[in-house]
Amino acid sequence: MPVVIVGLALLVAALVFFFITKPALDKKAALESVPVKDAMKPAPNPAPAPATPASPKAMPPPPAPAPTPTPAATAPSFGFARPLDLGKEMTRSLAAEDFARAGSLAAASDPAQAAAAAAMLEKMVKQLGAKVGGEDQVEILGLVENKTRLALPLTLPGQPNPLRLQLDLERDERMGWKITRLELPRELAAALPAPAMTATAAAPSPTPSAPATAGNNTATKASSAAPAAVPGKKIFTVAEGSDALSFGSDFVRALLRHDFTEARKYVDEKKVPTERLAGLCIVFEEGRYEFKPTKPLIITVANPEVSWVIAQVQSPSLQQSTEFGLELQRSGLDQPWRVVGLNLSEILGSYAASASKLGVPYTPIVKNPSGGESLALYFEYDQAQLHPRAQKQLEIVAGLLKSDPGKKLHITGHTDAKGTDDYNLRLSLSRADTVKKQLSALGVSESQIITTAAGKAQPLSPNQKADGSDDPEGRSKNRRAEIFLDF
Repeated sequence: MPVVIVGLALLVAALVFFFITKPALDKKAALESVPVKDAMKPAPNPAPAPATPASPKAMPPPPAPAPTPTPAATAPSFGFARPLDLGKEMTRSLAAEDFARAGSLAAASDPAQAAAAAAMLEKMVKQLGAKVGGEDQVEILGLVENKTRLALPLTLPGQPNPLRLQLDLERDERMGWKITRLELPRELAAALPAPAMTATAAAPSPTPSAPATAGNNTATKASSAAPAAVPGKKIFTVAEGSDALSFGSDFVRALLRHDFTEARKYVDEKKVPTERLAGLCIVFEEGRYEFKPTKPLIITVANPEVSWVIAQVQSPSLQQSTEFGLELQRSGLDQPWRVVGLNLSEILGSYAASASKLGVPYTPIVKNPSGGESLALYFEYDQAQLHPRAQKQLEIVAGLLKSDPGKKLHITGHTDAKGTDDYNLRLSLSRADTVKKQLSALGVSESQIITTAAGKAQPLSPNQKADGSDDPEGRSKNRRAEIFLDF
């Protein structure tokens, strides 16, 4: 019996091989033997079989062709390697009235809004007469929340002061730098027609379940009169006033121009000593500082009423880069910003370490022995003549005193430890009188100036080293006259 079962199994296996497996292998071998060129040819059509009529429901409609994307819905590949390159391209596009290009640049983060952005920019230039400045006037304001902010200058007919079109940029790994937001100046945005502003707002669009009909064709007419608003991020905003970054930039630029009078307008003088501001102007002029070209300002704290800003500057003549801090504050969202704090430790330290390259000793701001801060002017050994670079310091002080005859200042002369006490008292008084005479020559009334002599009694630095030997550098810091502004 087992032999019969085994025999039947072998018979079944043989039948499977000859009738199923072998034909399949032969077919595969035949296909593999055909050249590739021939294998790609279509097989001859078999004789057509009689067609069987099918019901309309059984025949699906042919697929609709895929819609070709419009330029506004296609994300462009701009490839800007630097923020300034993008700002300059926007400037060129507006100057050439290539509004389609400008709109594509403006809406790079939301290409569906390119047409609306182009329409707004065209109205800004053609209807309102706004003229964009040259490429060399595009400037980087700084860094806010990981976005780099650029400013493009604009002028309007009849307005002498330029406005700013501000662009927030961020880095895209695929397309380089792109614009994520544009801020229109308030003076310009207020004059724009309402459709231009609503065209860039995130307005709701009709849902598929609620198509436009005769009952709601008002929206259809509106969309034909102006570029349709589309859902998405709001790429245009309106400046409600000077933001912290722009305010800080304007303040530092006034200092870099050595315009002390203009810089004072930005400061809360109850919280920022005048000596600090005057000393910073002096440092900027003597060190010939300028903004660093990349990230000149960085917002480290950005609250509605308090902001901290780091200003980064460089001095080619001193071959150094340094920074200082600004604390900005305002009493309400509708109130202007004011500088309420200046942290100068970094820039003053860098300047003092490098000032010898200009032949100017040390920092112009020092701690006053009686409290507060003073402006310091330095003298050569055993001399009472002013250093040529002290002239600018005294011009700033003279301007302060002449603006208010009721103000007074105290000048105290100092010496190093060399010489007798009597000699040093006379020398220190002579140094104070030299400063007084120069201020009088600049138009300051002598009744506003009080001079005293301290001799060697109030050194800023040790006259001797720890081992008792002479310290020439320390003594050079003590040969000075301090100006204390008593107001």
